[in-house]
Amino acid sequence: MGPTAFTIRRATLDDLETLRGLWREARLPEHDLDKRFTEFQVAVDGHDWILAALGVRFVGPHGEVHSLAIRRADQEAELHEALWDRVLVLAQQQNVLRLWTRQTSAFWSEKGFTSAMAAILRELPPALGVSGESWKTLKLRDEPLKLIAAEEQLEAFLEMERLKTDQMLARGKALKLMATAFIGILFIAAAGMLLYVLRRKRPTRPRQP
Repeated sequence: MGPTAFTIRRATLDDLETLRGLWREARLPEHDLDKRFTEFQVAVDGHDWILAALGVRFVGPHGEVHSLAIRRADQEAELHEALWDRVLVLAQQQNVLRLWTRQTSAFWSEKGFTSAMAAILRELPPALGVSGESWKTLKLRDEPLKLIAAEEQLEAFLEMERLKTDQMLARGKALKLMATAFIGILFIAAAGMLLYVLRRKRPTRPRQP
């Protein structure tokens, strides 16, 4: 079996005993996590043996990534990436705007997670934890209301530009009409002047005695 022969699936009740052993190896609180085993995505080999597990839970538009445990150190990088890809798929399905984690490995920083500042921590749902803890966060996309506001601003800008264009066209038409009228007046005036000059130059017949 090749080193990448594993698949990712959701944990089931049948996995609970194996997960407890994995959590013990990773020094995670198994007695707390066994009540939440349905949150876990597991990487399994061809014999359905669990190689790694990662917890993912969602609260509204927020998601928490937690309790990573990897049994196969030689496949750690591949297992990390595969579990992260699954997190992104689940987050998209749940319309998640922001992810949170208290994981400390450099992997999460490489994926874009940064320390959550106080202003951002106010967005943390209480169901995920308390804001006083060391949280890292990653914004996946903007809030729908912000997107709608941006679209409305763009539409308003485009409408203003259309109005400006219409006004410029209207002014152009008015100027064109004025120019045409002015040329017409000049033409009439020139024709009148020419007719006047021709009449003045017309020879007069001498009177008969």
